[in-house]
Amino acid sequence: MASSRLKSLTKLALLLGIPVALLLGLFGGGVYCGHSNRDAILAFERDWLGMDVVVPTKPEPVKPEPVKPEPVKTEPVKTEPVKTEPVKTEPVTPTPTPVTPVVEPTPTPVPVALVAVTDPVPLTLAPTRPLPDDLHARMAEPVRVRVKVLVDPELVDRRPDWIAYVQRHVVWASQVLETQIGVRLELRGVVVWPSPASTAEAQLADLHKHSRDGADLLLGLSSRGFTGATPVTTSPEFNSSEFNSSEFNAGIALVPANPGSRAPHLRGLLYAVGQSLGATPVTDPASEAWRAGSFMADVRAPDSQPVALDDDSRRRLLERKSLPFQVNVEPPSVDDGEL
Repeated sequence: MASSRLKSLTKLALLLGIPVALLLGLFGGGVYCGHSNRDAILAFERDWLGMDVVVPTKPEPVKPEPVKPEPVKTEPVKTEPVKTEPVKTEPVTPTPTPVTPVVEPTPTPVPVALVAVTDPVPLTLAPTRPLPDDLHARMAEPVRVRVKVLVDPELVDRRPDWIAYVQRHVVWASQVLETQIGVRLELRGVVVWPSPASTAEAQLADLHKHSRDGADLLLGLSSRGFTGATPVTTSPEFNSSEFNSSEFNAGIALVPANPGSRAPHLRGLLYAVGQSLGATPVTDPASEAWRAGSFMADVRAPDSQPVALDDDSRRRLLERKSLPFQVNVEPPSVDDGEL
């Protein structure tokens, strides 16, 4: 019963709703069209149906008239030529400007960073001899000597590893000196030696022109080999056979080479440090110190000869190792000759 009523109501709604919807749609469309075409409808009612209605008029667009520019009349300007009088110039004799020669400053060598060296000493070291009782305290006193090394350019050209070469020799010499006299060498810098002289005396004099840069001892690593009797310091006291100064050690020394050795500058380095500390060079080839291979004797000793230190030189070094190092002194003028 209920479903039949629902169907009846649905049919009634459709019968009534569809015509009503169409009427509303037509009415709405007519209103929209009439409003959109209001001007045309009013004109039709006025012209064709004779109805008294007011048709709004559209404003006619105003056409602007083009403006004709009037030509501007320009009168030519008469310019009078300017009379220029010639200027009399007197000949000027140019004054030569003196040319000052530019002297370029010598570049300051820059120290190179150092690395650790672990290579063992390539030469045989003689056993350390026992010390007298009065020297035990001196031996137990540790001393550090800071060194700066200038390297001969000839050696730099021959050895691309010249920095490591210097480091190895300083470490090897330090091992020998620590064992013999309790002195440790500390490398503070390695730089190229600009234009060293050819003779030992001239090279020693040239070393005084260079700064130590905080080091105790300035060493010049020469590519030349000198005899063991050649002095390696410039102070007159150190060059004599007897050194009487008890106030300081030498601050500048020359390191000779031993070209045929596996460690070409080891004996020379020990010799130079020993002489700078006041040890007297051994000059007699017949002496026991020379025959024993003391590094204060012949720097050109063969590698088969163990590196040793004679008793007299060892005592001298132990007694003087704690003295301060001298400041730079003005060296005597030396002519640079050829060997």
